[in-house]
Amino acid sequence: MKSQWRIILGFVLTLLIVLFAVMNNMDVPINFGFSQLSAPLVIIIIGSAFLGAIVIALVATSTIWHQRKEIKSLKKQLGELEQSLDQKVADKRQELEREYNNKLAALKADSDQSAAVEEETAQAKEEEHSSDS
Repeated sequence: MKSQWRIILGFVLTLLIVLFAVMNNMDVPINFGFSQLSAPLVIIIIGSAFLGAIVIALVATSTIWHQRKEIKSLKKQLGELEQSLDQKVADKRQELEREYNNKLAALKADSDQSAAVEEETAQAKEEEHSSDS
């Protein structure tokens, strides 16, 4: 929709320039500093508009080219940062999994040790109870 309005606006401005040029069709002198010539005002107006359009197109093309180059560079940088972030996340995940497994093993060992102590205590009480009888 936005590009349609630009095209319509371009046609309207072109039409206004052509109408203005056609209404001014007398000969006028043009001084280039080193030379002078006489030409119809229509040609001068249309020629000036054409040269202006060329200058604008060159500036816009240059700007677009620089923007595309910057976008390409930023996309490359983003890819590198995403890859670095993925690697850091994977490293941190492995570190946390190792830490978790170590703590789990330590808890299991403590649990086994507690069970063994409780079993020994129960056997000692049982032996004490049987020796009392």
